[in-house]
Amino acid sequence: MPNMIHEDFIVSPFYLNNTDEQQNDEIKITNKPFYYESKQIKDHKSVNVPSESDEIIIQMFKEWKEEEGYLTTYFKQRNRKLAYEPMVRGLANFISILTWTNNRMLSNLNNLQIELEKLLIKPINLDERIGFLLKQPDHYHSFIQLSGLYTELEKLYYKQKITSSK
Repeated sequence: MPNMIHEDFIVSPFYLNNTDEQQNDEIKITNKPFYYESKQIKDHKSVNVPSESDEIIIQMFKEWKEEEGYLTTYFKQRNRKLAYEPMVRGLANFISILTWTNNRMLSNLNNLQIELEKLLIKPINLDERIGFLLKQPDHYHSFIQLSGLYTELEKLYYKQKITSSK
């Protein structure tokens, strides 16, 4: 599936050059980081939010909630190696949900934090929290931050859906 990912999304920490990553069969997040953005760019030559974004977002929230249980176990066992990939996928999905909620889609990861600063609908202190997560995705405190960000974003997402339907 890596060749399905647009080259502008193949950056660290989302994609590593080394092949000695420990394979984790328990991962619940099914898509590769920025798969949907890559698919839009490659297949549709578009940077519009996917038409089925609401269904994808709901699935991403569900997958994250399932993943949280496994991540809690990994961090209790102090197994940062197994936690790394689901944390990175969770972070990528969080960024996708966040941008789509703002009716935008990333076309690349250059200047990610600058792009995220422009968003109107976002959790408090997003730039500091994302910066921390990007530097240390496999730390326990990153897991706590990402869990908090998901909780805040889910509330913002549903609030936005309710207010936009009025």
